Amino acid sequence: MTTQQDDILDLIARLPLEQRRELLDRIYESELLGRQSMGVLPPELEADLRESIAEANRGDVLPADEVFSEIAQKYGLTRA
Repeated sequence: MTTQQDDILDLIARLPLEQRRELLDRIYESELLGRQSMGVLPPELEADLRESIAEANRGDVLPADEVFSEIAQKYGLTRA
């Protein structure tokens, strides 16, 4: 870490907690960290998630108990 980075962190550390949180929010919302840092998903993952949400909205889902039982059976786990 550079001296300049240390100085910036020292300045941030002196801010009240709420102001530090607001500053972080603004940094994440900006382009300062690049798109991946802002939580932007790769297009193929976003498409997969949208399809999964659409399936759930259509009711095309399995009950959680069934899914957990299959996982337990597959990996030799005991369900509580």
